[in-house]
Amino acid sequence: MNDLIRQAIAAEAEERVDSRIVLAELHKRKKARKPLGMIIGVATLTVAAAAATVVVQTAVHKTDASPATAPQPPASATNVLLIGTDDVNNTDALVFARFDTDGSVSVISLPRDIYVGSTRDKINSLYRGGPRALTDEVQHLTGTRVDHFAAIKMSEFGRIATAVGGVEVCLNAPAKDEYSGANLPAGKQTLSGAQALAFLRQRHGLLGGDIDRSKRHQAFLTGLAAKITKDNAAALARAVNGTVEVDEGWDLLEFAARFQGPVKIRTATLPVGDVVERGGVSGFAPDLAQAKQFVEDQFGGKAAAQGGCVS
Repeated sequence: MNDLIRQAIAAEAEERVDSRIVLAELHKRKKARKPLGMIIGVATLTVAAAAATVVVQTAVHKTDASPATAPQPPASATNVLLIGTDDVNNTDALVFARFDTDGSVSVISLPRDIYVGSTRDKINSLYRGGPRALTDEVQHLTGTRVDHFAAIKMSEFGRIATAVGGVEVCLNAPAKDEYSGANLPAGKQTLSGAQALAFLRQRHGLLGGDIDRSKRHQAFLTGLAAKITKDNAAALARAVNGTVEVDEGWDLLEFAARFQGPVKIRTATLPVGDVVERGGVSGFAPDLAQAKQFVEDQFGGKAAAQGGCVS
């Protein structure tokens, strides 16, 4: 995910995205109410997304696309909540990412069916009431502050995948699901358009249900990061422009400029235990102490990276 920020902001002509291409594309929108733009990986995550999140790495309008001085490394880590929503603002994908001072990124997928406290309400419904309710619950669940959020509609991901010429993923077994429309063979394959969106949305027929879907989000965002080049950056900027919402006051350009050089990415899924029922509703009631320790370990660099094919 962080690769995309590095590519967009500090590009080398032959290896990375030329930031001037993206910034020129977005400069036309400099009078927008918010500094919304291309958040590839940071917010394609979003969805959100993985280190993606969602991702969609950051590039926003700025008259000077070539800073005279190199950006200083951040004084502290930044925690970003990446939110992927459906058309009525239910959260289909939720990723908590820490961008550390050394340029590394730790990404944790939060299953959408986690209960809120002792109620039968789930975390996936909170964004309908605005970002504060969702960020407060994530902080309660993880014991970790949320510095910023970025949200994008899940329906945008088919277009995003198409804009970069498809995203490579790998499946352990064939997937066919009438609800999401997924019809995919086993093995490595390149997805775009409707099948990319179906890959991200499917959870019926998956042994781990929403947990396996979270791993698909991570795989897709990692594959997306690998496809961003100086040749497709402008097309991708057009595809996502205006579709990402971020919190007021977040200086995305300054944030993105921090990340340069080789990037280390760790991905994981929050452990939630077995499915339980509350009032006829199935969901997860994670152990808060375990959840907080897991996040502390993952964000502290103690957890191992995940990879390979997904279910």
